[in-house]
Amino acid sequence: MPTASTMGQLTASIAHEIKQPIAAVRTNAAAALRFLDKSPADVEVREALACIVNDTDRTSDVVDRIECLIKKATPRKEVVDLNAAILEVTALTRGEAVKSGVTVGTQLAGEAPRIRCDRVQLQQVMLNLIVNAIHSMSRVEDGNRELHISTARIEPEGVCVAVRDTGPGLRPESLPRVFEPFYTTKPDGMGMGLSICRSIVEAHGGRLWATRCEPRGALYQFTIPR
Repeated sequence: MPTASTMGQLTASIAHEIKQPIAAVRTNAAAALRFLDKSPADVEVREALACIVNDTDRTSDVVDRIECLIKKATPRKEVVDLNAAILEVTALTRGEAVKSGVTVGTQLAGEAPRIRCDRVQLQQVMLNLIVNAIHSMSRVEDGNRELHISTARIEPEGVCVAVRDTGPGLRPESLPRVFEPFYTTKPDGMGMGLSICRSIVEAHGGRLWATRCEPRGALYQFTIPR
């Protein structure tokens, strides 16, 4: 298994490679916005460019937070409305779900749980779990493709978030290794996503685990203290 030092070097290298095109895209979009300021502007074009700038800023922020995580920096904690943070991510992935024929359902705690956490890192965990579930179900030919997301208050941990799918599920031999760095069952996967998710959750004092579902599917749950 690669050492922590190797993981850190690899992450730094990946971050550097990702940030270069992100910076280029943002520079070009910002330049186009300035150009439109000097001439009659198409409203739709302006809105599209503004979205590009906002999305690249968000992506860059995610990369920065992951770099901080690998370097063991303290998460940037703030009081977060957990339900609202999760709904933002489900909205972001709605198009991918529709394209894959996945129905998304939510059962969120009645009184919105407010916790101290790094909002961006927590949403990165949710994004990874949701996208993994959607991609998993895209391989299912028979039966419904259903994704269920729930939040619940628990004691003494604080809150529990659950993401359940009706995909092919986890093989028994994969279950103990699913959170290991560089372990993946995907032909084109790097095996870093779930490992980073667990590191984020543990950096917040919580835990993340996976369970096989019957007759099929997988359930990922994590806790975050208040």
